[in-house]
Amino acid sequence: MIIRRMEQQEKKTVTYDTVVVGGGIAGVCAAAAAAKNGSKTLLIESSTFLGGVVTMGPLEALMTQYDTERKVIGGMADELFEFIKEQDYQSGNVNDTTGYCNKIIPYQSESVKYAMLCMLNKYQVDFLLETTLVNAYVEDRVLVEIEVQTKRERITVVAKAFVDCSGSGILGYYSGCDIMFGDENGISQPVTVLTKWGNVDKQKLREYVRMHMDEFTSFNAELDLEAEFLHLWGFSRTLIEGYEAGELSLRREEMHLMESTVPGEVILNFSRLGIDPYDAFAMSKAQFDGCSQVYELFRYFQKKIPAFKDAKILQSGYVGVRESGRIKGKDVLTRQDIVSEEKRQDIVAMGAFPMDIHQQGSGMKFERVLKGYGIPAGALYAEHIKNLFMGGRCISSTFEANASCRISVTCIATGQAAGVLASEYQEKSDYESLVAKTRKVLIQQNAIIQ
Repeated sequence: MIIRRMEQQEKKTVTYDTVVVGGGIAGVCAAAAAAKNGSKTLLIESSTFLGGVVTMGPLEALMTQYDTERKVIGGMADELFEFIKEQDYQSGNVNDTTGYCNKIIPYQSESVKYAMLCMLNKYQVDFLLETTLVNAYVEDRVLVEIEVQTKRERITVVAKAFVDCSGSGILGYYSGCDIMFGDENGISQPVTVLTKWGNVDKQKLREYVRMHMDEFTSFNAELDLEAEFLHLWGFSRTLIEGYEAGELSLRREEMHLMESTVPGEVILNFSRLGIDPYDAFAMSKAQFDGCSQVYELFRYFQKKIPAFKDAKILQSGYVGVRESGRIKGKDVLTRQDIVSEEKRQDIVAMGAFPMDIHQQGSGMKFERVLKGYGIPAGALYAEHIKNLFMGGRCISSTFEANASCRISVTCIATGQAAGVLASEYQEKSDYESLVAKTRKVLIQQNAIIQ
């Protein structure tokens, strides 16, 4: 059999009730929530598998379902975590030894990959992998259809409503939405290549920390070195010495390390690159530069810290983007919304992670969030497109607020809410009735919205 490229590319059209662009943790939960609500749903993802930074990162841990007093995120998060636990019984909420959050979830990325597939299968969500969004068509402020490209086909996808969970707001961009980017000076948080190391000596690591406690930060009364899963924020003097000795080209005064559910395995968040996440050439070069920073750290730690003497690099991740485009919505989540504890009637999701701003260079600013905050429906609803909703880190939010709501478990909550909003949308829906119906469904789906 011979296959030859045709002069005219094959085209087809498919029709759905709800279409979600972006198959990260927000997109998977948006699609599952929409389908659970009876919507014929398609999920589109450009990578070879689902999960985004959660599976490709590697990410330190899933954060966070809890504020300092109670659980504030349920619903699809609980369902996904049950699927994960079926593959990895040790994966579950544990105390954050840094005290930065109340609880975090260590996990294995391979377990999450399969768990997400199981979730979509449970709710009969169709999905396309290795499929890229190439265009969007809007008429009278209604997103009518999009075009996507597979390896051989250009497919037109028609839907009643769409959800942008792309992380960068690319569907909103193609649809003509206003895209908010960076801080007041247009500067975004740096990108990072995380890394996973194996064969790390768990006891020697704890001994090192015990002997260098002044290098580590904890918001708890003390750093619990007896915890099964250690989350560390520090190595301050060690990193500075490495930079001053020429062992490290990147000056950092702190970094994060998290033990996974695999014995001897840790995930490290060290590298940092101040580039434009929309610059494809810069992002591609950042893969090399970030990996170089990872390998410098690895060689330095092997010599400097006995726990890493026989360690192995298991994975250098892809270039992780903390924040890029945020689609302007009917409402904009702000820092004041996060700290005010105001009770509103249009809340459709909650969050509890600190406002966590990694700065260009070595600095970091943060503001802890002790009580869960509400995320209004208007922050998940595009300002100028009647049937476009957002979940994950591209929701309508200020630079400061996005530093909190971009985190993985909060992305599940906004993803679920966006999926339900899209599934409940009707051409003549008014905002108030749409929000009221969505909140009712979210409660039925065991989401926490107050």
